[in-house]
Amino acid sequence: MRRPEAALQRTVVAWLRLLENQRLLWFTHVGHGGGGRVRGAILKGLGLKTGVADLLLLFPGGRYGFLELKARGGRQSPEQREFQAIVERMGGLYAMARSFEVADRIVEEWLAPALAERAARRVA
Repeated sequence: MRRPEAALQRTVVAWLRLLENQRLLWFTHVGHGGGGRVRGAILKGLGLKTGVADLLLLFPGGRYGFLELKARGGRQSPEQREFQAIVERMGGLYAMARSFEVADRIVEEWLAPALAERAARRVA
């Protein structure tokens, strides 16, 4: 496979769409630019920053998380490690996944408080 990270992201995004359709979360891919030096300069001027994770997820109750997807053997850049530290310092959730199974486990963990609250409302 020529682009394993892109394949992983497509799989994770398809699954996140199912969760989004159930109103369990909202998500978006964080665009990272591309398109050459001129476009990069324009995007930087508009506020684009390096190191931002691939996916932003919003959860009920104001919780948010960033999910970085890496192919097996892929490593975070220094800018990605710095971004992770910022997110964690600001009280957000951050994780890196190298497979769909790991991404699934992470998002299910992040969803647990919202699912517990939803279940409690049904009982009451």
